[in-house]
Amino acid sequence: MKAFVTGGTGFIGSHLVDQLIESDKYTEVRCMIRNNEKWLKNKNFVRVNGDLDDLNMLKKAVKNADVIFHLAGRVKAPSYDQLAHTNVQGTENLLRIAQKQGVNKFIVLSSLAAAGPSQNGPVTEDQPMNPVSMYGKSKKQMEEIVHDIGNNEISITILRPPAVYGPREDQIYSFFKMMNNRICPIIGNGHRPRISMVYVADVVNGILKAAEYQPKEIKTYFITGPQIYTWNQIRGTTTKVLGKKNIPIYVKPSTVKKIAGTIEKTASFFGIYPVLNRDKAKELVLEWTCSAQKAEKELGFNAQYSLNEGISRTIHWYQRHHWL
Repeated sequence: MKAFVTGGTGFIGSHLVDQLIESDKYTEVRCMIRNNEKWLKNKNFVRVNGDLDDLNMLKKAVKNADVIFHLAGRVKAPSYDQLAHTNVQGTENLLRIAQKQGVNKFIVLSSLAAAGPSQNGPVTEDQPMNPVSMYGKSKKQMEEIVHDIGNNEISITILRPPAVYGPREDQIYSFFKMMNNRICPIIGNGHRPRISMVYVADVVNGILKAAEYQPKEIKTYFITGPQIYTWNQIRGTTTKVLGKKNIPIYVKPSTVKKIAGTIEKTASFFGIYPVLNRDKAKELVLEWTCSAQKAEKELGFNAQYSLNEGISRTIHWYQRHHWL
């Protein structure tokens, strides 16, 4: 099979491309590249220069492709329009072209943020979507566009992972970096809010499972780790792996929002939109849990990496690459 990948130079995308290159099932792996190849440098793939606004490039890149893995997306921006331009319009451009070109399978990466926080237990696919951040709302609109324009001649799968961690990740990494410096920030009391997390290799496995399942309809799945965790559990596991004691700093949700506002305002003077911003703070103070039962039943997905193994692999990678 021939695959076309967007977002292949990113965190999750680069791990997916690694697996596609190694797989006997894929004879050609094409990757859309905007700038540098980053994690894909010197690897065996076909480079396609351009972005999701370049319709001519997309037509050429998609030609004769069997599967499209659409992982490109924007996770933070100071305005909703900027997020929607990439996450919504970019997805619409690619899906319309994929359908015209007769692609068999279209897999698009969404997020738990599109569904919204959990209220009474883990979120499932049949519950109404209630995003709270601009990013989540852009992913919700992206999913709506897919449902609006998707036809019954192509198999479409929407995957919604929660927080994803692992080697090459540079956002949650800041938490591990602080713990390496013996400080552990915890939102809430350590027991609540709880969080679903998933190791990157499990996400890639879920994506590949979805590629094998090709009903001519639109299907949506949560892809998550084997358990739901508390921040105390995450702290305990990370402390054990690092082998360092740390000081827990429990932060009230209201304080998180104030800190985020201050950071965003300060960063704006330097033309920077920070990772911790007011929009992100809306998500951080809530509980984010989801269930992968549907993916387990229909895709045969099963998360393989425990929190201990996932964090161990992640931290050891950071250490080997001098991130910690």
